[in-house]
Amino acid sequence: MIRERIRNLRDVPTLPVVITKLINILKNDNASVQDLAEVIRRDQALASRIVGVANSPFFGFRGKINSVEQAVLMLGFDLLKSIALSVSIFSFFPIPYPMLKKMWSHSYQVGLLAGFLGARIPGGSAGVCFLGGLLHDVGRAVFISFPDIGPLAEQVKGLPSKRADELLRAETDLFECTHAEAGRWFLEDLCFPEEILLPVNHHHRIGHESGHQAVVTAVFLAEGITGLANTNGQTDGEWGEEQKAVFDRHGFSEDDLREIRLFLLREAAAADNYFGN
Repeated sequence: MIRERIRNLRDVPTLPVVITKLINILKNDNASVQDLAEVIRRDQALASRIVGVANSPFFGFRGKINSVEQAVLMLGFDLLKSIALSVSIFSFFPIPYPMLKKMWSHSYQVGLLAGFLGARIPGGSAGVCFLGGLLHDVGRAVFISFPDIGPLAEQVKGLPSKRADELLRAETDLFECTHAEAGRWFLEDLCFPEEILLPVNHHHRIGHESGHQAVVTAVFLAEGITGLANTNGQTDGEWGEEQKAVFDRHGFSEDDLREIRLFLLREAAAADNYFGN
């Protein structure tokens, strides 16, 4: 069963110590800022990447955060622990670096756009929308990481060239679920909150649950806009009638869309570099 395979992936003995510690902090209501900072400090690559993400324009401190200590002080405990686990998750998967960097770049761009949109959608939070966008495609990494993918390897290699409904159909044929569903299940096992699980699950097909609609909408639109801009050829998003209808329904205009696309083009180069070398 696919659900059990995803759970087994999360439970493998090779899960890095840093992720295990971050998961324990996420589950522990009594964990402190000091506990989190100590875990991050012990992994210099993680610390560097967290500082880079913390300087995202949506957190309002661009270029001002130079250390883990500053990130803790300026972002706060809840946001920082989620960022730390997000970055660690991307680093965990056994994916060739060029592919990993492209996946991170796309996810980071969706995060930037989701934060930009979330700040303008009633009830939205730029920080939460940013994280939802950052993690929206984690299911694609889950598929690549299945230990018994061998017989499907060639078919899986062809998935990045597909978009939207075509991609979801191909994934369902191969894995009996979509990467959106796989991503939600994987993060659910890591105890991520519903406000992140829902946008991950609905970034291609928007849901209409009563909760967290602002972040679901922001991530759904952000994914579509990256398909419209297609800055690095890695996006699986598509700007279609449903995306345009949701965009219009929230009061956005063609001028807003042009502004958002220009913003994405400005940030695309930085997004390519945020995962380091």
